[in-house]
Amino acid sequence: MAQSGVTVEPVRVGFDAAVLDDLGRRLSAARLAPGGATGWEQGVPRSWLGDVLADWQRFDTAAFQMRLDQLAHSRAVVDGQVIHLVHEPGRGPAPLPLLLTHGWPGSFCEYLDIMPMLTDPGAHGGDRADAFTVVAPSLPGFGFSGPVPAGGLTADAVAGLWHRLMGEGLGYRRYVAHGSDLGAGVTARLARAHPGAVAGIHLATPGLAAPPKPWSPAEQAHFAEVDAWTGEEGGYAHVHSTKPATLGAALHDSPAGLAAWIGEKITAWSSTSAGGQPAFSRDLLLGTLTLYWATGTLTSSLLPYWAYRHVPGAALPAGEPAPVPTAITIFGGERVPFPKPPRELAERYFHVTSWAEYDRGGHFPAVAEPRLLAQALRDAFRPLRP
Repeated sequence: MAQSGVTVEPVRVGFDAAVLDDLGRRLSAARLAPGGATGWEQGVPRSWLGDVLADWQRFDTAAFQMRLDQLAHSRAVVDGQVIHLVHEPGRGPAPLPLLLTHGWPGSFCEYLDIMPMLTDPGAHGGDRADAFTVVAPSLPGFGFSGPVPAGGLTADAVAGLWHRLMGEGLGYRRYVAHGSDLGAGVTARLARAHPGAVAGIHLATPGLAAPPKPWSPAEQAHFAEVDAWTGEEGGYAHVHSTKPATLGAALHDSPAGLAAWIGEKITAWSSTSAGGQPAFSRDLLLGTLTLYWATGTLTSSLLPYWAYRHVPGAALPAGEPAPVPTAITIFGGERVPFPKPPRELAERYFHVTSWAEYDRGGHFPAVAEPRLLAQALRDAFRPLRP
């Protein structure tokens, strides 16, 4: 019989030494495909991948572990589903609980730099009254969270877990939430299902399904761009949603394959730094790869795509938006740009109360532009504070 109820307890997360030793042996014996293009048109270049694997062999896992040890980790169990979370208290007169949900191929580590800006704004050029208590869980089947059912979990199912975690587990009866990528879908469902508890949400460049026609000219142009982007760039999502076990078998066994699959997307979807390099640092990339490898969660991280494709009603329905105030920030500047939805499309799904667009930040704004995103969250949720 499945367990019922919600429990939360502190935990220390870490990596098994034997798994890391095995990783080192596999990296030293990696076999890279010969030749290939030098650019990114056909995928990851051999030379880039070789450099990443060499850097991964030298990666200071102990330093990464020390950084993780600075955070307050917990292990929650919600009706038998194990959820890892970081729970950092705010430093201010009345910190507002803020739930942060990452996407793929990310993790809670995306929020390492931005968390202090959110919990202690007074120490980072902001107003102490804007402090948040941050809850940053790992999606089920990702990283230190537990495994999921064979068919995966829909965004709606994860939203249900998050709501029980925040309320029954942590005691937050009223809270706000932010999400990007898969996390935007979870956050959207959270607002739909629990408008009495979710005071407001913020979404970073959400992907929105095509609503019933008629479409405005801006919507027509957007979905034409989506079709073109999907044809050139969407192969990964099609594989995730149709044959995740086949892909997972290869990537679970090969750190070179894992680095190529994740690294190519992080590089393509990142905005660039002043020096022309991806704003997603090499150390964070290597930490992310280590997290996926050491926890063996690459295959289960693909299952949200499977569930979205195969579970009826998984897509957020258009029309009759929930009353929850919704702030949306469109970030740009990716090496491979994502189609950016027009506001009128978003208004079919949400009660949009603020809208901003930037030419930087990319698909990982918490990494590339933490100060910009922190300010966006402060501004979005300030009117919703008690």
